[in-house]
Amino acid sequence: MIMNTVNKTDKQLRGKDLYSKQKLAENYSDNIKIIALDIQTPENLASIFRLADAAGCKTIVLVGDKNSHDTRKVSKIARAVEKFLTIEKMSREEFIKEHKKFQPLMAVDITARSKNLFSVSLPEECAFVIGNEKYGVDAEILDLCSQAIHIPMFGCNGSMNVSHALGIVLFEWRRQMSLKTSTVVSQGSDVSD
Repeated sequence: MIMNTVNKTDKQLRGKDLYSKQKLAENYSDNIKIIALDIQTPENLASIFRLADAAGCKTIVLVGDKNSHDTRKVSKIARAVEKFLTIEKMSREEFIKEHKKFQPLMAVDITARSKNLFSVSLPEECAFVIGNEKYGVDAEILDLCSQAIHIPMFGCNGSMNVSHALGIVLFEWRRQMSLKTSTVVSQGSDVSD
């Protein structure tokens, strides 16, 4: 039996109430970055921007020439959140040359050695690498990554949309970081004066 735990006076927030609550929670982190390889559709790119903002990820690096650059369409779909993000654009060659400044790189892809996202302790600082919608993260970029992580799939489909997968990974990172923070706080509160 499912219990209804919503208070009858509860209501969905809109307008100023929603904005006020979101402002209280605003917490961008420089510890997490997104590396997006040749994202082709404006809808996916816009979803990536919105998810980055929602998860408090300040930096997105667009790698390659094929990233969808229909900026008006992307901005409209992303509800203009890109104005609050740091978006870098790099060629593939530049990224390969400078990849060490983003370490550790964590590929979000199903590979022969990828580990289940929910059984891995994610690092406090990292960059999640997401691949092209059709080809994922290619072998050359995978070789630059410290680790590959995947989301377990329980149906017959072997993969999911790149932006959906990123959303799951970003919020799992946030969940794990909040657990680490609450553990540190609770450990500190056990100390008596």
